[in-house]
Amino acid sequence: MAEQNVITSMLDDLSQEQPIQTALCIGQNLEQYDQNQSIRWTHFNVTEFLSLPFTQRYDLGFVLLDNPEMKQLSEVMKSQFLVKLRDLMAKKLVVVTGEQDEKLMRALGFTQLIEKTEQCGGLAIWQFNILNYKHVPDWFNSKYWANPENWNKFRW
Repeated sequence: MAEQNVITSMLDDLSQEQPIQTALCIGQNLEQYDQNQSIRWTHFNVTEFLSLPFTQRYDLGFVLLDNPEMKQLSEVMKSQFLVKLRDLMAKKLVVVTGEQDEKLMRALGFTQLIEKTEQCGGLAIWQFNILNYKHVPDWFNSKYWANPENWNKFRW
C-alpha cells in the first residue's frame, strides 16, 4: 500500500513538471498505479528492451533495478542498458535501485530523488532529466564573451 502511494504521488509530481503522455517501464508494469489512466504505458523485460530498435522517444522511462532479473546483469550490461534508455528512449528517466548501484547511478549523471530508507527496504529513487542535468554557470552567456564595453577603447 505504501509503495502504491509513493509511486502514485511520484507520477503526479512528474506530470506537473512536464506533461507525460507515453511511458516505458522495465522491471515492473506501472500501468496499475496511473489513477487517471492518462499515460500510455509500454512494458518490456530486459532482453526485449536490449533488442528493441529505436522507433520513438517516450516521455518517461521507469526502471526497477532491484528485481531478480536485473540483479543477474553485469555492471557493464546495466550501464549499457541505462545509457540506451537515457540517451535514446526516454526524455526523463526514473530508476529504483539498491545501495549496490549507487556508484553507477552517480557515474551516469543521475540525481537522487529519494534517499534509501529502511522503510523502503534500502531502496533509493534516482532520476535523469536532460532539462536540469547541469546547472548553467553565470559566466556562460553572451554578456561576458565579447566585452562590448571595451570596443573602440583598446586595440585588440
